[in-house]
Amino acid sequence: MAAHSSNLPPIIIKKVKGGRHDAHGSSTWKIALADFMTAMFIIFLMLWIINQSTPEQKVSIAEYFAPVSASRNPSGSGQMLNGETISKDGALRNPSAPLGTPGGGPSLPKDGDGNTDVPGFPGAQPKPLGIEAEPGALSGQKTPAPPAAEVERQVRQALQGVPELQGFQANVQFAQTQDGTRIDLIDNEKQELFPKGSSRMLPQTERLMAQVAKIIASVPNKVAISGHTDSVAFGPRSQYDNWDLSADRANSSRRALTKNGIADDRIASVEGKADREPKVPEDPKAASNRRISITLLNEPVPPAPAGGTGAASAAAPVQPPPPGPDGRLIPRQ
Repeated sequence: MAAHSSNLPPIIIKKVKGGRHDAHGSSTWKIALADFMTAMFIIFLMLWIINQSTPEQKVSIAEYFAPVSASRNPSGSGQMLNGETISKDGALRNPSAPLGTPGGGPSLPKDGDGNTDVPGFPGAQPKPLGIEAEPGALSGQKTPAPPAAEVERQVRQALQGVPELQGFQANVQFAQTQDGTRIDLIDNEKQELFPKGSSRMLPQTERLMAQVAKIIASVPNKVAISGHTDSVAFGPRSQYDNWDLSADRANSSRRALTKNGIADDRIASVEGKADREPKVPEDPKAASNRRISITLLNEPVPPAPAGGTGAASAAAPVQPPPPGPDGRLIPRQ
């Protein structure tokens, strides 16, 4: 019997092991889930960092990521009112009067004011930081130190001119206190002023102190210097402690100021306060507690001449010395 023949193609049967869902990209959802979990981890990490950071650390982080520009105006940056004055808009009528209130900066002239006598404007004449006492000031009053906002503007402008000190903007802070205008040079996690446990200034700290001295030299106020440390103690057998370290660092700062043009008779006091006045009380070991405070003191006004409270009274005529027994004048010693 002849074999059966057919023109149809042969039927091929394939056996596939496993289900067909593997052929449709079953691993795609795993990649998406991994990306989602990574994003959630980053979000929770950032929230944790923000919650744990101190205000000083947040300022340092902001300064680190802030772009550096030669035209950037740092007046009042990061301070109260964002550097804006709470005084009325308009021209500055009395150039010798304080520019606004402590914590603010000079207000910009409006169109039509016709006043360009503001620091930083073309044609403006530079003015000293000091504030003139009003005529007829009574005894016991004090001539205030220059406003903190104006000192900050000049110090930050000076730091911008030194490329090596661009990273030290966050190390310098300013405050208006009852005693005067305080300049704080503080440590942070990125920049230190002194090696740990030492009163020897780092080279960049010496350059920073030189720029601060230039601004202080432009005013007549006396200067008070105080050194502060964190609460990290020396070894139990050490005969050197934070009191010694803070006092030595304050003295090192005094020498740096006098080396850069500050007369020695302008130094009113040099103190070491150890860790007794922390800048961050909730964290006694924080780097911001290690700092040097330089205060431009409010100066007492000289007593008014007797017999006058307004303009200075005319000086009493100088009486000649009485004659001696032989008629000759007795010279004054």
